[in-house]
Amino acid sequence: MAGEQSKNYEVIYDMGSGLVIAKVNIDFVKEQDINARIMKNEMQDQLTQNIKKRGQLESLPFLVLSNGRLEIVSGHHRIKSARAAGIKELIAIIDVSGLTRSQIAAKQLAHNAIAGFDDESTLREICKMITDVDDMLESYIGKEIMEEPLEQYEKLASPAVHFDFKNVTFAFLPHQIADMDVLVKALQGSEIVGVASYDDCQRFVETLGKYQQFTDIRNVGAAVHSMIENANERMNAVGFNEDEEWTYLTKLFGSNAIPADAADTIKSAIKKAEKAGIVSSKNRWELIERLCEDYLNESR
Repeated sequence: MAGEQSKNYEVIYDMGSGLVIAKVNIDFVKEQDINARIMKNEMQDQLTQNIKKRGQLESLPFLVLSNGRLEIVSGHHRIKSARAAGIKELIAIIDVSGLTRSQIAAKQLAHNAIAGFDDESTLREICKMITDVDDMLESYIGKEIMEEPLEQYEKLASPAVHFDFKNVTFAFLPHQIADMDVLVKALQGSEIVGVASYDDCQRFVETLGKYQQFTDIRNVGAAVHSMIENANERMNAVGFNEDEEWTYLTKLFGSNAIPADAADTIKSAIKKAEKAGIVSSKNRWELIERLCEDYLNESR
């Protein structure tokens, strides 16, 4: 039977018992009208990318010849992704024994239901063997399994590698949105880059978790809103005005640290100026400006 020609397929090998391995034109393969096995869109997309990268399927779908048509019993998602990847022909196992509709339905359920399960400890050991980021993405292993080799994953991650990013959405109440708008407006004009490093993202998540513990705020949205309020309060505390151009003292002095004795002298001067009403807690920096103006006037 090997080499047998058909409009829909070409037999490569006769396995016996009504089963053949054949080269199939994907246009003649029909999906079942009802299929209980579902797949997430992102998983389907990754499967498509895997097939496109290889140029063919890496496991054989199981088809059945029924009334002269090829129907899928097992491999709906593989064939769907193969079509999306532009594959025109595929190798499949075909049952040509003449199954009834009842037998086809039974095999469809059996192929979907009879499956083993993964041992997580063994999965982690296999994950340690992966040394390439693209391979990690192709494996589609969840974060809970990847946590142990995560350090190696971070070493491999670099700006030169293209990743599929996830969007994180926060839901805010109306008054919280208003506070968020204030923060965004205050940041306008700054050098803001749209992509943050993985370390910054991880640090944000860790900080958010610690902040939730510190403030006993369990709702993530409420915790983010509280952090925004603190940022706004800190800017208000120094009299920040978004209509003016501000700069860091580090840019002026070249350092954000000074000797302790010098710091004590400056603190005493600030307290004296506040007590005299020369400056307030919101404009302590004006004392430096005044001293610099006096120095410049004396030098003239």
